[in-house]
Amino acid sequence: MPSHGISKDEVKRRAEIRAHKAEVRRLDAVRALEANQAERDAEQAKTMRLRALRLAKEADAAKAEAKKPEPVKKARKPRAARSA
Repeated sequence: MPSHGISKDEVKRRAEIRAHKAEVRRLDAVRALEANQAERDAEQAKTMRLRALRLAKEADAAKAEAKKPEPVKKARKPRAARSA
């Protein structure tokens, strides 16, 4: 790369600055990915917890429904006996 009158030290300094900026961007990207993953993990854990609560509630409701005695229907009188 032609230096166009720039000293070797200046070229080296600029290259180091570019490398440092690239490293900072890379680290920011890694942090952002980690934060995103943490959010997804938290959301998945919350979803699993809520699903377990819902399933437990549905199971309790089913048990309660099974324990209820069936309503006893009164025997109806035959039609001929009712009209008399």
